[in-house]
Amino acid sequence: MIPRGIIWLILLIPVAVQAEPACKIHKGIGETLIQATILAQDRVLTPGDVRIDPDGRIDCVAAHCPTPPTATRIICTDAVLSPGFINTHDHLDFNDTPPKPDTGERFAHRHEWRAGLDGHQRLEDFKPNRDPLSLSWSELRFLVGGATSTVAERMAPGLLRNLDFRAGLESLDITPATYNIFPLDDASGVMRTRDCDYGHHPATRAQVAATSAFLAHVAEGRDEAARNEFRCQSSTSYDVTPQPGGGGVSNDWLMPQAALIHAVALTPQDLDLVAARSASIVWSPRSNLSLYGRTLDILAARKRGITIALGSDWLPSGSMNLNRELACALHYNHAHLHDALSDRELWRMVAHNAAHVAGAEAAIGDIAVGKRADLVLFADPEHQNVHKVVRATPQDEMLVMRGGKILVGRSDIVDALQPSCEAIGVPGATLKLCPEPGRASADEISAYASSRGLYPLAFTGVPLNEPPCEVSP
Repeated sequence: MIPRGIIWLILLIPVAVQAEPACKIHKGIGETLIQATILAQDRVLTPGDVRIDPDGRIDCVAAHCPTPPTATRIICTDAVLSPGFINTHDHLDFNDTPPKPDTGERFAHRHEWRAGLDGHQRLEDFKPNRDPLSLSWSELRFLVGGATSTVAERMAPGLLRNLDFRAGLESLDITPATYNIFPLDDASGVMRTRDCDYGHHPATRAQVAATSAFLAHVAEGRDEAARNEFRCQSSTSYDVTPQPGGGGVSNDWLMPQAALIHAVALTPQDLDLVAARSASIVWSPRSNLSLYGRTLDILAARKRGITIALGSDWLPSGSMNLNRELACALHYNHAHLHDALSDRELWRMVAHNAAHVAGAEAAIGDIAVGKRADLVLFADPEHQNVHKVVRATPQDEMLVMRGGKILVGRSDIVDALQPSCEAIGVPGATLKLCPEPGRASADEISAYASSRGLYPLAFTGVPLNEPPCEVSP
């Protein structure tokens, strides 16, 4: 068997790439103008202009934005500009654990694989790694896929916006989201089917009402125990008998700022209630299918007008970035939903919808006047616009900005705008990272990943041991 460190090095060997679309770059001062195909929320400009003010806000989106001759200009007519992707569900501190070859075993509830219950083998036999360089490597993996923000339980400063940490908002004037993995206080592995006797400190309505956005794992599984979690968090009358020590009664915290992560076990009646309360759902199809063999009834949720965002979950059973989560969603949509979901709907799940779910829609998630310039430019020589964006790979990435500042981009573009940036190893692409002053350099992050044989930033095809995206018993 080839050691992981050797595999990592092999994957960084340059491979042949197609000719890259050319851009005309003029380095100036003050404002920045980007000309490309523009994916705005309500229209597509082909081509169009986006003008960014010196503070990193968008101040013009139009077919033509008047711009002083001293401005920086990025003219890429064979490219498409999208809002930066927002990954609304991941666990950064577990992303140093690579996916293992699929054994075919499927589960009915998350505690079966977490704790080895009901005769199953315990899969969570790994520990979190909170080393800032490990977290940075994981964020860089998201970044080279076009993400500019995430909700991921941990954070590495200076790369993505970490929307669940005040210190990670990177100057956004919003309240950070609240991320709760065990809202029933059931990390010990408690499973119930007829009452709410979980932990002593479950999330309450008052706690959720005090948040700007509350994202929580609910009904992760396909059995009655998974569905019982929803009953215990959407009703004040389902269980009114307290247990000694606290908890034990059902709470109703379904409200507009609530987002249910996974929600696989929800019935049509449950989805009616989610819709009636204007709550949202975070969909992670790859992890759902690889662990449980099924996923959320996405068409039933969409029929009810529920806002749905996409999240990669984590590396062990989910997707390495949102590109691959979109690839799974596209496959599932084609193979099982007869392409009922449009490309634009899927795109909104990683842009506008995701910003809404994270409580950040006033600042990011759209290319619109007044929003922060969190933008990703993908090569699009065939002018497929949103069709291209939801199928993009890191090899298609040309430029990623957060608040108008370059984070990652193709070498020729970055060199013309910010020549001090550092090369990063992405097979099939020539990308550079522009770390913020005082943050870890590309060399430091890459050396850490190489020394520990961490999973690569990207692949040129299907990722190594990628968890399956197939329905199974």
